[in-house]
Amino acid sequence: MNSISIFHNASVLRERGNEYLSEELKKAGLKELVPSHGDILAVLLQSGPCTMSELARRVRRTKSTVTTLTDKLERGGYIRRVPNPADSRSTLVELTEKGQALSPTFHRISEGLQALVARHLTPEELEMLNSLLEKCLHD
Repeated sequence: MNSISIFHNASVLRERGNEYLSEELKKAGLKELVPSHGDILAVLLQSGPCTMSELARRVRRTKSTVTTLTDKLERGGYIRRVPNPADSRSTLVELTEKGQALSPTFHRISEGLQALVARHLTPEELEMLNSLLEKCLHD
């Protein structure tokens, strides 16, 4: 196997994951959300308020992309921007009640996404795959 196969397989897996996410978001009545919104919402659900720079770093997107995504989430009532008490030059992004209410839905969707891969692998293989992918992603 060559590296082209690895990247091709990773790309197909990502595409399948995004298809699953889109379908599950629609089923949950969240038609205005797309998988890239999920990255931002998941970080905020897990970690709480973040600066835009921190959010961009954590979701591995440019600040301008994160700004576009957060603008839409703010218009939808899922997040809000608030002054950063630790640094008056920056703003924090935090979840609203509507955004926090997504937690059970996101948890269910996340488990289903994990199951897409897990059903084909033993627990040991799944652990190894995750470990190897993390190793490949370290800069």
